[in-house]
Amino acid sequence: MKKNKEINFVDGTLCHIDFRGNVGSEINSVHLGVLYNLPKIDNLALCIPLTSPKEKHFKTKEDYNNRNYHETKHFSWQYIKQTDSIALLEQVKIISSMRIKNFYENQDKKIVVLDEYTQNLLREKLISYFKKILYKK
Repeated sequence: MKKNKEINFVDGTLCHIDFRGNVGSEINSVHLGVLYNLPKIDNLALCIPLTSPKEKHFKTKEDYNNRNYHETKHFSWQYIKQTDSIALLEQVKIISSMRIKNFYENQDKKIVVLDEYTQNLLREKLISYFKKILYKK
């Protein structure tokens, strides 16, 4: 049996995550994900999967070409300019640290962490999304 690996990161860190083993319409294979620490729980993290933007994520082709983050087709999709990605909020999950392949680095070999504006946007949208699910509002 594999032992969980200990990985330290700050909230909003981007990593390559191995989502293999998921089923149906769940994201699969290796994709970027945004990680958040779980208080007092080691070797697990909250992960928001990211995918490449596609025309289907936006209301119009023009919105896609302009990456208009206000005009995504579904409330649970959020465009992230910093990585030119779509956050799939409907697929947020708790993952084992064993799924983390490596940290995402920029050209200067620095680990990428989402800026505070983008993290706040994701937090607000996640809270709103969970309210829609849990309270049907």
